[in-house]
Amino acid sequence: MRRSITVFPRLSDKEVSAVVETRKQYARAFNMSAECLINNSSTSKRFLHKVQYETIKEECPSLPTGLIQCARDVAVEAVKNWNVKRTKLKQKNPKKAERMKRPSMKEKCTMRYDVRTITLRGSQLTFSTCDKRIKTIISIPGFFTERYSPSEGWKFKGANIGMDRKGRVFVNLIYECPDYDIVENDGKIVGLDRGVYNIVTTSEGVHYGAKDVRRVKRKYNHVRSVLQEKGTRSARRRLKAISGCEKRFVHDQNHCISKKLANTDEDVSVYVLEDLSSMNMLKLKGKSNKTMRKWLSNWSYSDLEFKLVYKCKMKGIRVEFVDARYTSQKCSVCKTIDKASRNGNRYTCRHCGSRMHADTNAAINIRDNYITRVMQSGQAAVNQP
Repeated sequence: MRRSITVFPRLSDKEVSAVVETRKQYARAFNMSAECLINNSSTSKRFLHKVQYETIKEECPSLPTGLIQCARDVAVEAVKNWNVKRTKLKQKNPKKAERMKRPSMKEKCTMRYDVRTITLRGSQLTFSTCDKRIKTIISIPGFFTERYSPSEGWKFKGANIGMDRKGRVFVNLIYECPDYDIVENDGKIVGLDRGVYNIVTTSEGVHYGAKDVRRVKRKYNHVRSVLQEKGTRSARRRLKAISGCEKRFVHDQNHCISKKLANTDEDVSVYVLEDLSSMNMLKLKGKSNKTMRKWLSNWSYSDLEFKLVYKCKMKGIRVEFVDARYTSQKCSVCKTIDKASRNGNRYTCRHCGSRMHADTNAAINIRDNYITRVMQSGQAAVNQP
């Protein structure tokens, strides 16, 4: 499990210039490493170090050896990821796969540092550059040190160093801790249904609405369309100023909802979610209209899932996944699948006559699907309904 915190150290103009030059040589080392790996059809760090190290050292004489190794490691990971994506694309579109852009790094990059190239002792931070090792004093927020203290197993494992749009050098400190052991308890199993109009609905009937999120998205969508239509210098300046505002608002909403679920006062042992990993297939298969595809593309279900998983791990709550098929069309009482029974946010079963909110009905089905799977596998189900 990893956590990170961003700090802005106070550096002199000479030290900032050293960071800028280091970024240029770091990007050059990355590009040379990636090109060598692709040309030789290899993803071996040992092979790359043997073949390319001396060449990189000649091209980047002032770049420390530790940063060359960091750039090499990042290049290997990038090429591996590129190979996987290219192999998948070859099966669908071979011509597009051949034109797929090779991994490269710009001079205005963010550099990865490991424990060999950066150290943190108390408030003193030191890291390597092309000029010399920079020493500076930083201030880490108190809430972070209290929540992720060394006494609980959190250790400093490295950092990412770069520059923001204002020209300030930032250091993204990375801490790591072994995953918490989740102790099994006899708490409740709660199903969670994620949606566009309700961000989360629990099988207990609790709704976390998306009214504010939809309002903010509509506002920024209108503002962007108006400014893009104008196309003036001030309009472009305003577009740059508001970039990321919508994303940060949605991230904050997902943080608040996942925190409420993880810090629940109820005795919950398992949260069950739908497996939405194949959600983008809807666009390819043409199963949704233009409006629905637009909503799906703006739906941050994976971000909420990520935040909920790591927050629940810290609280000893397991997060499980089940098949998402027919959870919204099936009656949670008689288990009859009928698409016509759902009308907007209401579900009225045409077979048994039960009525409830459609999202609550889906959340109950998600929970029951998990309990059925556990019982079929021979394990003990917790809190069987």
